[in-house]
Amino acid sequence: MSRAPQTAKASTQAFVLDVAVPEGTDPALLPSLRRGIEQAVRLMVSSGEVAVIQQADELAGLLTGLIKPEVGLVEERLHRLQTIREIFNEDEWLTAEILNRLQPEPPSNKSLPASDWKRRGRIFSVTFGGKEYFPRYEFDAAYQPLPVMRDLLAAFGTVADTWKVAAWFHYPNGWIAETGPGGKSVKPVAPKDALDRRDDLMRALAKRKGSYVA
Repeated sequence: MSRAPQTAKASTQAFVLDVAVPEGTDPALLPSLRRGIEQAVRLMVSSGEVAVIQQADELAGLLTGLIKPEVGLVEERLHRLQTIREIFNEDEWLTAEILNRLQPEPPSNKSLPASDWKRRGRIFSVTFGGKEYFPRYEFDAAYQPLPVMRDLLAAFGTVADTWKVAAWFHYPNGWIAETGPGGKSVKPVAPKDALDRRDDLMRALAKRKGSYVA
């Protein structure tokens, strides 16, 4: 924690402190985090060092409150978990070890070739139950990465939560449609079911919004 530069004014002006938070901290936690820090600072400044030590229980309770999520955050997380379970149950998933066994000449390192493909942006993975999984749809019949996946993942760019990528592929997308019998109806198609339509996929990806559901 460091003191932010400021112009000297009246002595009653409040000081401003810059606080570095760990990379990847959910922005939804910041309001409650800020309130907790402000309360802790007021307590420490008003009480003095000895009093702070004597009021350790109060400080501990205050710091515990720092990590109490907002109601909206809890609801968002519950929705995220529900979406993840739905996607995981409805799609087919492969581990790196399974992909290794499915190769014509499996490398001795069981994490290969999946880890290498992932590093080179040819495929993506998700984590579920503490294990890494790869969706079956990003591979061809010989369990090699589909070329279109490289283009799509490059267009996504860096995504901290790859379940967002999985959700985009999983759910029907209004920007990718198919015509029904007689050409009278149009039905949205999930990107995972349209991997032979590169141009349509790229256009749909350009329209995507920042949510778990397409």
